[in-house]
Amino acid sequence: MSEANVASHAAGPEVSRTRQGPTAAIGAAATRPRLCALDLAQAPPPAPVDVPFGDGRGLAFEPRASRGGLFAASGVNAREGEIRANGLSFHYVDEGSGPPVLLVHGSIADYREWSRQIAPLSQHYRVIVYSRRYHWPNSPPGKDADATLDRQADDLEALIRALGIAPVHIVGHSYGGATALVVALRRPEMVRSLVLAEPAVGGVLGAEGRKGALAEEGRAVRAEMKEAFASGNPERIARTYASRVAPGEFDNASPEVRQMLMANVAAFELDFQSARPRFTCEDARQIGAPSLVVSGSRSAAGLQRISEVLASCLQAGSLLKIPQATHWLQADHAEVFNAAVVDLLAKH
Repeated sequence: MSEANVASHAAGPEVSRTRQGPTAAIGAAATRPRLCALDLAQAPPPAPVDVPFGDGRGLAFEPRASRGGLFAASGVNAREGEIRANGLSFHYVDEGSGPPVLLVHGSIADYREWSRQIAPLSQHYRVIVYSRRYHWPNSPPGKDADATLDRQADDLEALIRALGIAPVHIVGHSYGGATALVVALRRPEMVRSLVLAEPAVGGVLGAEGRKGALAEEGRAVRAEMKEAFASGNPERIARTYASRVAPGEFDNASPEVRQMLMANVAAFELDFQSARPRFTCEDARQIGAPSLVVSGSRSAAGLQRISEVLASCLQAGSLLKIPQATHWLQADHAEVFNAAVVDLLAKH
């Protein structure tokens, strides 16, 4: 496992903010392509899933075969579809109209993790969420699966092109945030702004991540996850990871939420163990897109520190720290998170 993996997986409430960058209005939304129909005959519908983890105020998902589709219970008339990009098929949801906003989920999850963002954001924006390669309900990984960060950034670029939405606002969580950063570095013309919820880019810590408490935390996480993956037990894998990034939340979660987490453990293991380019503070300094980095005070210390350092490295970066939020902050503190996202989008 790369050093970035170890650190990254250690990796009106009161808030703290750092640097504010310049603002600029960019381009209008692209024309929406036609969605493809889902082939519901290929697999039985999944059980309902209640995505939020902490406060029980979340939205219950109905099975995909039910009237209104996956997001029927959210009160959103969302449209589900499948799109080909970079040689694979990706399931996605497209809702609302206006400037496009693309949400990229984190590890051990899928596009359902954004259930509490779709309705609020789609009031003023075209909101697109997709499941990254190998995550539910996409095809699972095979023996030659490639989940490297570079390949997933290729996927994101290809999706942006296929949807015709550049330049796009990107909201990325954890591994999804790392993916968004790589795209912003490689293809700045594609990115209008960034919201990064504890992105998994341990390389920004430099020497700080290789010594002291952060290094010890990283080694402990790596050892715990190695044992969990070796067990082959999806519940143990999900519980072990949750204990580090969202203490107590796995026990508080409904059976349906646990099912969602466990449905993505194979993809999570690839995320966790795949090689990553070493995204550094110097790389971040080359990114000029207006950027908000969001972190939770109950998340892993390494993830919090990554967020703090990254916000200071980005040209137009700012930091929002949400008290009592976990790594799953977009679920357990959705109202605060959504307000911060809308605030950034409205300015750019």
